[in-house]
Amino acid sequence: MGGIFSKFTRPELPRRGHITARDLDLLQATLRYRFLSAAQLVRLVGGNEDVTHRRLRRLWEAGFINRFAFPGFRTHSEFFYYVDSAATLDILAEWRGVELSPYTVQEVRGNREKDYAGSAARGQHMQLGFLQHSLIISRFHFMLEMACTRLGGGCNLGHWQQGAQLAGRKVDVPKVKSSREGSEYFWEETAESERLPVEPDALFSLDFADRREPAHFLYEADRGTMTMSAMLRKLRAYYHLIKKQQKHKEAFGVHPIRAVLVETTDERRARALMSLVGHPLVGGTAKRTGLFWFCISELFMAVPSGAAVASHLVRPEVVFDSVWALPDRSLRSLFDTENSSR
Repeated sequence: MGGIFSKFTRPELPRRGHITARDLDLLQATLRYRFLSAAQLVRLVGGNEDVTHRRLRRLWEAGFINRFAFPGFRTHSEFFYYVDSAATLDILAEWRGVELSPYTVQEVRGNREKDYAGSAARGQHMQLGFLQHSLIISRFHFMLEMACTRLGGGCNLGHWQQGAQLAGRKVDVPKVKSSREGSEYFWEETAESERLPVEPDALFSLDFADRREPAHFLYEADRGTMTMSAMLRKLRAYYHLIKKQQKHKEAFGVHPIRAVLVETTDERRARALMSLVGHPLVGGTAKRTGLFWFCISELFMAVPSGAAVASHLVRPEVVFDSVWALPDRSLRSLFDTENSSR
């Protein structure tokens, strides 16, 4: 290959070199976020962009991180990085004092076993869906952290959990019996109950310099692939756990929950989800609630006029704008002190 090897195949004999402070920053950020694009890593770590890209390449060659790109018709997407090496965990624990939870160790082991880089190259549908979903969560996490940094201490991302840390929660809700009369459907809750999962994609808290108490949020990344009936069950589970039974502190250890944030694909999907909140099995039309806030990914992925990259990279603080819509179409910011409920 004349010394030039494929961007998707590591060299048999990687170049030797020392682990630098920038390398450790890159490894630590990648581990913290699970999956990150090169553009996001450049902004998180700072410094010279070209140097960062070279260091990412060297770390990948040496096997400290792995990477994948989504296949395209003529070309591939940018590279996305993740940790699947136990050696990386050892380095970060020894040199940076990173505390490795059982969740982190299990996740890195799972990354290695599932071979996401190979799955992306082969175009395996199920794995691609998981990766696309994970990258939405990482993008949102990135915007929060970068936006807080730009505020200069006015707001801090005090707490973030995702993945296996939030799995396994369930809530008991009344079973539903449906019937049809002509072209209309009717729902009725029965005396029997069923257990529905309550597993948000993320839980985070914002600490404000001018407030005594943090604001706690749950977050859902919706790719638009889940059916409306499945989304109805999901929203119903949240509503019962938080509003009707008030067991969120028992489930997640925080109180109160400011909102369940739902990021979805586009305005059409958002309007359809908003309508579910007023369904008799969720909040009902007589009990409008400010529990669910909706936003569309297009706002974060749009390229602003005069910019070369998407909004979430050049202006991550867009996540703090009044872009979160309630079912009544009123707009909220994550800085707002109270939910709207009537």
